[in-house]
Amino acid sequence: MDVSIESAFKNFLEIDFKKIQKYKKAVLVKKETEPLHQMRVSLRRMRSVLFTFQSVIPKKITKKIDIKIATVASYCNRARDIDVYIETYLKKETFSSTELLLYKIVVHYREKEYKKIQKYLKSHKYKKLIRKLRRWIETKKWRKKLKKNELSALKENIIPFAENFLKSYTNEIILYGSTIGTVLEDEQAHKLRIKLKKLRYATDLFSSYLQKKDTLRNTLKELQDILGKLHDIYVTKELHKVFLQSQKDKKLFTCIKQLEAENMKRKKKLKEAFFLKWKEFREIAQQVD
Repeated sequence: MDVSIESAFKNFLEIDFKKIQKYKKAVLVKKETEPLHQMRVSLRRMRSVLFTFQSVIPKKITKKIDIKIATVASYCNRARDIDVYIETYLKKETFSSTELLLYKIVVHYREKEYKKIQKYLKSHKYKKLIRKLRRWIETKKWRKKLKKNELSALKENIIPFAENFLKSYTNEIILYGSTIGTVLEDEQAHKLRIKLKKLRYATDLFSSYLQKKDTLRNTLKELQDILGKLHDIYVTKELHKVFLQSQKDKKLFTCIKQLEAENMKRKKKLKEAFFLKWKEFREIAQQVD
């Protein structure tokens, strides 16, 4: 397949840029969870593209545009966290009086976050940022600060580049994983989750150019899901601090305490599952290599 590194880079950015515009419209007119989730995923994927290609388009060139994309994503984060909270803990047909109180508090904060997002997406600041991002992609603005040999490298075929990145970054992740002892610390889980997310995005990006490695991709997804659930437990605890502000209902505090106790049990099981899946991932990655 005769596709250059630069063509693939530009194409990946264009695909998710269009998706951002598409989902933005849905976020403005509706308050359903999926459009916001997909918009956030597309923003993250764009940042992942910048990371994946930084060996040929250095970080010093993409840093400003990366910050702009991260700014948009930051407006989505809290609302998405609350959506996940509702999906995880409050998807019930019937509520106790205490659960109903919690539900009303959570919905109140969700409304506030969606209003913030909608206000930002309608703002001149956002429109200006999007114009700059579109122009940066359409005019290949990254070229202006590249040297001749660097521009020449962008003409090379995407396949060897993709293979080399996936191999080297997988090895980097395995090396990082080897520093984890018999206990998975929260900070280690967080760092590894981010690294695996970047690897998964890259694997998905390059899937149309490379021979399918479904076993590795499936194991990677399962491993990422485990670490994602661990992260959600951490986020839940942080959200509870917000939800309980100015609250005096003792039953509500008891309800939250019970929920967090259950999460501690889940956390222990998830960490056990992580070590089993991590061993599997490492073995498959070495076979593919």
